[in-house]
Amino acid sequence: MIDKNKIVELKRLIFILLALLFCQAYSQTVEYNYSCGAEKSVIRWTESKKDNHIYLKTVQGNEIHSYVMTLNYKTLSWEYSNPAENTDIKVVLENGVYKMTGAFKSKTFSKTYTSKGYPWYQNIGFNLGYSMKDKSNFKFECIRPDNLKLYEMQADAKEIINNNGTQEQRINIHLTGMLAKFFGSDYYIDCSTRQFIRYKGVHGPPGTPETIITIK
Repeated sequence: MIDKNKIVELKRLIFILLALLFCQAYSQTVEYNYSCGAEKSVIRWTESKKDNHIYLKTVQGNEIHSYVMTLNYKTLSWEYSNPAENTDIKVVLENGVYKMTGAFKSKTFSKTYTSKGYPWYQNIGFNLGYSMKDKSNFKFECIRPDNLKLYEMQADAKEIINNNGTQEQRINIHLTGMLAKFFGSDYYIDCSTRQFIRYKGVHGPPGTPETIITIK
């Protein structure tokens, strides 16, 4: 005679195991090596999906960024903290208006920006691979963490290269209009997985070392 209580317990155990497997399938961590001159560090990205949203947390030294996105990778909110600089900022996009509140470099900060209607892609590397698929270019909006200003950006698809057997597409990111010549950087995306692979760009005036980010 089969014990009905044992059958119930077995079903409950199977349900728990399936639930754990489901959660694991939608959570992953990727690490990148960062270098800029003598400065070197590791950036850790942890992605998860829950309640029809994408959640991304990135950690690099004292800097912590937390993003909430739609399933088509448009940013809904962004939180940025750096205890070493007494910075703790939250930005939410509501009805076409960016609302920023918190502390920025030891000072209370509150500001709003009106969107021009372009999508908000705050973590460019994470958003780019999926947003750029089957497109030659597009415009988007992004906030610089070092000054909390909103910028209109453009992504341009460039050549596809073979890097040790991996097909990678170079995508050039730059400001728009007359500011285009003042900023430009290259992101490389794996053509098969659409994952961000590496980055090259200079953040500063002439003579500033090139920043290079590569997946571990």
